[in-house]
Amino acid sequence: MTDEKLDQILKKALSPEIEDSEIQIQRKVVNNKMKTKKKIITGALVACAALTFVVTGGYFSYLSKSGDDKTSNVTKAPTALTGNVFAITSNAAVLPEGFSSGDVINLSTAISSYGSSDYLDGRFAISGNNIEKVRVETDKCNLYTVVPIYEGDPEYKKAQNIETFLDGEWYEMISDVPEDKRSDDIESMPHHYEHLLIRGTSYEGTYNDKMSFGMSVPEELWSTNDDLQAGFHEDVDQVDGATITIEVTFTDGSTETHHYRLNTGKLYIPVDENGYKQHDNVTRFATDKEWYIYGYLMEQID
Repeated sequence: MTDEKLDQILKKALSPEIEDSEIQIQRKVVNNKMKTKKKIITGALVACAALTFVVTGGYFSYLSKSGDDKTSNVTKAPTALTGNVFAITSNAAVLPEGFSSGDVINLSTAISSYGSSDYLDGRFAISGNNIEKVRVETDKCNLYTVVPIYEGDPEYKKAQNIETFLDGEWYEMISDVPEDKRSDDIESMPHHYEHLLIRGTSYEGTYNDKMSFGMSVPEELWSTNDDLQAGFHEDVDQVDGATITIEVTFTDGSTETHHYRLNTGKLYIPVDENGYKQHDNVTRFATDKEWYIYGYLMEQID
């Protein structure tokens, strides 16, 4: 079942006062939690489980009524860099003028419906110049990595084969077609996959400018709260106060290390002048009546 079909069913089953944007937010939250708790693999089964819950006993966060639930399609050219530098960015990897090496520019959220306690929203990428290797460590919970997989890549067939999925590993199909032009059959449209892999408390490897990182909550720490929304917030709060250590090795052999703290809460999702939510521009906590997701921000300690 597609997200569009699920939205139509939800709107018929729920109060007519519920906004489309609220339905989409709750579809994401419920899908995420149900998928994680029940270990459901296929997207169709996740959608059915989420629908059953929402119709019989759903809940709704308060959100402002401004903007559509659309992804910003505005892209910017990356800043030309010189010297050994790096910064923490969203997946877009856009660096502004005047940043200092080690700065946190912004984070991004996973805008598909598969984020969960295993794979928390709040992805961060390491962007910069002359980077050869990276090391990332956390003192709370675990890290996961995300790498896009396209047709022709060695892992593409593995991503298509559901039987190859292992604990802590996930391949998600991502449509390359704008949402308003998608058909019901996503596999017939241009698409790629994202490979998500839980790495434990540390990752070290050759620099990949397509790789991003996120936080993963171990199953033994998951909330047992029957309120799925409250339980998911409790899961996210497991990473509150975590210290992330990032060490970059440059091509000349020199290294640079910075430490970052994670702080959890309601994160503001800005809406541009065209009404598009900027999921790749998460920089602050939300105030009352602003669009938000529940997640974490990174602040640089040193």
